[in-house]
Amino acid sequence: MQYLSDFRPTLWSTIFAFIGFIFLLSLGTWQLDRLKWKNNLIAERQSYLGDKPKLFNGDIKELDGTMWRPVKVNGTYEHGKELYLAARSMRGNVGFHILTPFRLHNGKNILINRGWIPREKKDPSTRKQSNYKNSVNLIGIITPGFKKGLFSPANDLTKNVWLYVDYNEMSSAVGMELEKFVIDAKENGKGGFPIGSQTRIDIPNDHLQYAVTWYLLGLTL
Repeated sequence: MQYLSDFRPTLWSTIFAFIGFIFLLSLGTWQLDRLKWKNNLIAERQSYLGDKPKLFNGDIKELDGTMWRPVKVNGTYEHGKELYLAARSMRGNVGFHILTPFRLHNGKNILINRGWIPREKKDPSTRKQSNYKNSVNLIGIITPGFKKGLFSPANDLTKNVWLYVDYNEMSSAVGMELEKFVIDAKENGKGGFPIGSQTRIDIPNDHLQYAVTWYLLGLTL
C-alpha cells in the first residue's frame, strides 16, 4: 500500500496518457461510423435483389455504375475459354467458380460467373450438357467480381488458376477485351453443374467489435 500512496504521475505522463485516451476514443467512434456505413451498404445491396431484371447491353453506364442489380443478357458462351476461380467452397467441399466469357450480340464481351463446381467437375468434358452452344438468354446479378485481398498471392495464368478477378490479366488470357464487371448467373447448368446463384451480398462487418475494443483500451488506459 505504501507503493500506491507514493505513486505520483508526472505532468508529461499525464499529458501522453490523455492524448492516448482521446486517440483511442476517436478510433472507437470512427469504427461506429464505419458500422453505420457498412449496414447501409448491405441494406442497399439487398434492396436491389427484388428488382425486375433489366435488359442489359453490356454498357455499365446504363446502370449509372451501380452494381448488385438483376440484369438480363443475350449472347453466346465461349466455353473453350473458361477461367477457374479457386479456393471456393460449398458446404465444406472445395471447388471452383467457373468464369466463362460471354459474347453479346452487340460485340461486347463480358464474364459470367456460372457458379460452383467440385474439383472432379473441373474438366468441361464432365459437364458437356451444360455447355450451351447456341445463343442463350441469361438472368443474373451484376457484380464487381472477387477483388484481390491484402495478402492474396498472384494469379497463376499458366495454370489458369485465379484467386481474384483481374480484368486486364483475364482479357489477355482469353484473347478478348472484357468489360469490367461480372454477372453471377442465377440458374444451374443442365445436369446440376455449375451451381448458380453464388452472389454474396453480405460483407465482413466486424466494426462493432472493433469499436468496443478501442473503447475498452481507452478505459483501461
